[in-house]
Amino acid sequence: MSEPPEPRVAVRRLGPDDWGAYRRIRLEMLLDAPDAFLTTHAEAAAHDEATWRSRLGSATTYLAEVSGGSAGSVTLWDGPLDGPPDEAFLVAMYVAPSARRRGVGERLVRAVLDEADRRGLARVVLEVTSSNDGARRLYERCGFTATGATTPHPRRPELHEQAMVRERRPDAAGGPGMTDPGPSCTMGA
Repeated sequence: MSEPPEPRVAVRRLGPDDWGAYRRIRLEMLLDAPDAFLTTHAEAAAHDEATWRSRLGSATTYLAEVSGGSAGSVTLWDGPLDGPPDEAFLVAMYVAPSARRRGVGERLVRAVLDEADRRGLARVVLEVTSSNDGARRLYERCGFTATGATTPHPRRPELHEQAMVRERRPDAAGGPGMTDPGPSCTMGA
């Protein structure tokens, strides 16, 4: 008996008009994995439409869909105004439990790295909760390395946030950049 075919994974960039789809996946992630995010479900649920639209207009957010249903999302955020102009942050990464270990996370990270390349960014930075081994392994497969920097978790004193970075690796000809697949962040890895 043959295995069923893998479902089709599509990743698309969201804009302000997609606020309803983003709100649904964001509220789902905050219920499913509250320790992985700084915002609480209650805080996000209280946002009005204008706030959701504004968030999608001020950062680059991607939605993953599997067989037409929302399966995850990620945002590339430019960071604080006083931060380095060639650096951005991978934030709010989430893959729904039913879509994990199916390449969805890699596709979302790849979308962020492609955008970082398009912008000519030198590095993409993220923080991952110390208890989230699966996410840390995904980021390592995608070429991120731990910086050694940690910050306390905002609600759980026994946890901390671990900083990771992916640096642009240009050769003498100016490429490859962030998305050089090499052994990292390959589908099925």
